[in-house]
Amino acid sequence: MLTTVQVARLFGAETPEEIKTRQAYLAQLRFRGQGPRFVKHGRMILYPQSAVAEWLEEGETNCTRNV
Repeated sequence: MLTTVQVARLFGAETPEEIKTRQAYLAQLRFRGQGPRFVKHGRMILYPQSAVAEWLEEGETNCTRNV
């Protein structure tokens, strides 16, 4: 069982602030299967911090030609 602090670290509402995006955009990415891994707990979407960090690293590039 997760503690309140652990759940707070996973909660999706904090994730948009971390990656500078909106929850609606994350919802679109989830639908397309392109966003970070997530856990659905009832109606709540939780993003493990490790999954967000991994997803951000996957998107790293050094040239706009690759985008």
